[in-house]
Amino acid sequence: MEQSREMSAGKRAHGSAKGFCSLASGGRVGVSLLTVLLLIVFGVTLTSCSTSGGGGADAEDLSSQKALIWPSPPAPPRISYSKTIATPKDIGAGTGFFRRLADVLFGSAANNMIKPYGLTVDSDGRVLVADTALKRLHIYDVKQKKYSHIESAGDTGFVSIIGVAVDADDNIYLTDSIAAMIYVFNSKGKYIRGFNAGTKPTGLAIDKPAGRLYVVDTGEHNVRMSGLDGKGVKTFGERGDTEGKFSFPVDIFLDDRSDVYVVDTMNYKIQIFDRNGRFISRFGTQGDGSGDFGRPKGIAVDHDGNIYLADALFDTVQIFDREGNYMLNFGSVGNARGAFWMPSGLHIDSGGYIYVADSYNRRVQIFEHLGEGEKIM
Repeated sequence: MEQSREMSAGKRAHGSAKGFCSLASGGRVGVSLLTVLLLIVFGVTLTSCSTSGGGGADAEDLSSQKALIWPSPPAPPRISYSKTIATPKDIGAGTGFFRRLADVLFGSAANNMIKPYGLTVDSDGRVLVADTALKRLHIYDVKQKKYSHIESAGDTGFVSIIGVAVDADDNIYLTDSIAAMIYVFNSKGKYIRGFNAGTKPTGLAIDKPAGRLYVVDTGEHNVRMSGLDGKGVKTFGERGDTEGKFSFPVDIFLDDRSDVYVVDTMNYKIQIFDRNGRFISRFGTQGDGSGDFGRPKGIAVDHDGNIYLADALFDTVQIFDREGNYMLNFGSVGNARGAFWMPSGLHIDSGGYIYVADSYNRRVQIFEHLGEGEKIM
């Protein structure tokens, strides 16, 4: 009816439909364009009606799904699956009219993850995910149900972003391993500065109280310590296989007392240092049994001192105590809930939730540590 009224108005104003069309760039182009636009609006409206009153077709419905817990009964559960983030829709973002219109015009997959790697969570609970394939930092504001992203440092596009961390003011630090740069943004995504970070910067971590930045340089087989401005650089480690030496380290994490944990990938070790880079201990053995390392990637430490290690060969997350004693693993190979395909980055937030970058499944999976304060095993 609206289209008929609009056409009638055109005839009254210009005497005929032909006159109306001529004003709209000639021939039937004006009518065709108007028809297409009306059909798009109609389609978006139908989509709105079909998804209102619920989470949408892409939202997870966990109410009818069996809870995933580890270890299996009768042992008391210690880890449980919570949710998955793969698209903005998974946090309820992008449900407005203009967002749906953009999805119709340009495709709804433009903001989906392709290859998530490093990740962290800021003080507002926003989940920040470095996507190496999309060359973009995804920002999921879970509380506000909003999605945004960063894809350049000023006029400089990203090449291979790997690690991400935030400081005490929620400023964002990104490593670009190929550009050999660290880029810094404020909490709103405005570019602040960039500085060189060795040969191949990958994982990074920040000692928030001390304002100190730690960056793994995989190419130089060491860890760089500096101020948050990149100045005053000191390093520890060199290539080798003895205590305090590395072979292609990839990730780093600071625990609650600012001890430094480094994933020493090709030595199949986790090495632990104090905040000044003094060696404390190490553990790990190459193998294919429980507690062995295949292709260790991401690392995180919870508030109880338990060490979590993502292994991209075994497609699991293994948990150890500080002495390196194996306690538990969760996950398996696959694409179902709780399964992984080449997991990489890890993060544990202030509430004890465990975030896993499930790289080849193009998603982040979130788990909960049950009974925090109790021994896992």
